[in-house]
Parts: sequence; C-alpha cells; structure tokens
Amino acid sequence: MLIAFSGCDGAGKSTQVKAVKRLLEARGLTVKVLDKWDIQNHDKFPECRMINVDLEDMKNAVGEMNGHSRAMFLFWAIGITMTRDDLDDPNVVYLLDGYWMKHAAVEIEYGCDPNWIELTAQQFRPAALTFYFDVAPEVALERKDDFNVYECGRDPECKPESFLAHQTKLRKRMLDWSQRFGWEVVSSMQDVEQITDTVMKKVDQVLAGSRV
Repeated sequence: MLIAFSGCDGAGKSTQVKAVKRLLEARGLTVKVLDKWDIQNHDKFPECRMINVDLEDMKNAVGEMNGHSRAMFLFWAIGITMTRDDLDDPNVVYLLDGYWMKHAAVEIEYGCDPNWIELTAQQFRPAALTFYFDVAPEVALERKDDFNVYECGRDPECKPESFLAHQTKLRKRMLDWSQRFGWEVVSSMQDVEQITDTVMKKVDQVLAGSRV
C-alpha cells in the first residue's frame, strides 16, 4: 500500500511520515519510507553515484535549473527511488515523503506546460491515500530557519517576501488539486499530536479495507 504525504514547504510532511512510521511499526507492520533525495544513497542506488554533492547544494542547484529540465530531474529522482521495492507487496506499507504533488504544482508555477506536467505525473503509481497538509505561508515562514532558491520563487537572495509570494500561489493550486483529486486535507496549523491523530484515523480506515 502506498500512502502519500504532500504539502507546501514547511507543512510538516516529514514530521508526520516519521510519526506514522513509528506508530505502524509498533503494531508489527512493515513500513518503508520512499524519498526522492535517497538518490544520494549510493549503496541502494549505485547508478546515481554521479550525484555526489551536499543535499542543500543539490536543492539549490535544482532551483537554478531552467524550464522542463528541472521538472524532468525531479520526476526522475522520484521515479528511480521507487524501483528497488516490490510496491505490490501487500505486507508492506510505503510512505511517500512528498511524492510528485508539490513538485508538479511548483513546476507549473515556474512556467512548465500544465498539460505536460499532469500527463507526466499520471505515469507515477497512484497512492491508495494522499494527504495534503495545509499551512498558511506566514505560519510556514515562522517555522523555517533557512531557505533555498526552489522554495522562494527562485529568488537567489531567498528573501522572506519571495517565500511568501511563491508559497501563496502554490497553496492555492494544491488546495484546488486536493478537491479535484480527492486528497485528504489536514490542517497543519494545530498541535503535531492532533495532526498525527487525524492522519492515523484515516490510515486505519484504509488499512482496514486492505490486505495489510
């Protein structure tokens, strides 16, 4: 089973992935996290060994790419990190940290053709459950203590106002897509424990109807 965690920058996706993994494993379930940045794990992905830079350097370099080349790189990274596991294994719960959702929305905001982006995103395996963690850009700004170019509308100075402007546009598209694609919208502007409780209730519903 695949469960996707999506949201704008600073929404707390990774925090919830870690919490859900811990709770499911405590029940004896096998849980694996899939993250595009695992392309830096050259033991698991030796074919990605040409990528040998600091993670923050890589994120900033990606933000400096232009046009569809950036989208193709990100989609490649997402796709390749899903090639080492049996995603049809009914005994494993796969948690997708980020998956394609935010990047698809960002690339449209950065000028890529929406039809091309959506057709490309359709090539990824659909998740059984997708969460969208909603956060106001102002709240996300308060949570972050550093920024990269990609999060800030490709502003090389990474100014806070650039972050706010970009995240405001991104949030609107993600909320629209949540309604269109039937994603579970969870406000991340509440206590972390409350968010996890809301998420786990929905996860339990989906698991109850599966073979896991």
